[in-house]
Amino acid sequence: MSLYSVTLRQLIEFQPENDREKEIYTINYDIINNMKSRLQNDMYYLGGQIKMNYDDEINLELFGKVREIDRQREIELGGPCNSWEAISINNHRNTLLETEKIVKKYFEMISLREYEVK
Repeated sequence: MSLYSVTLRQLIEFQPENDREKEIYTINYDIINNMKSRLQNDMYYLGGQIKMNYDDEINLELFGKVREIDRQREIELGGPCNSWEAISINNHRNTLLETEKIVKKYFEMISLREYEVK
């Protein structure tokens, strides 16, 4: 696994080690907890689009792929057919955005730790 990939398991288990890290690693833990609670047979859907395993690697490129799938589906299927579907789509997009922020913060923390070791 490269420095710039992470699994859902790692995001769930990751903890800041000191006050400085706690200050930097300000994330919405509800997003991670919600993803964890929605796991079915260690599987979840990233952004509602890509089926992932608990231990599959997440990287920044994957977020772009999710957005591209989302755009293609909107072109092929049109917009939402009712308000419930619109809410669901919006929730998936917001969760994806928040998850991406968390992953970026995680990468920042890991890079900081690697830098401090050198």
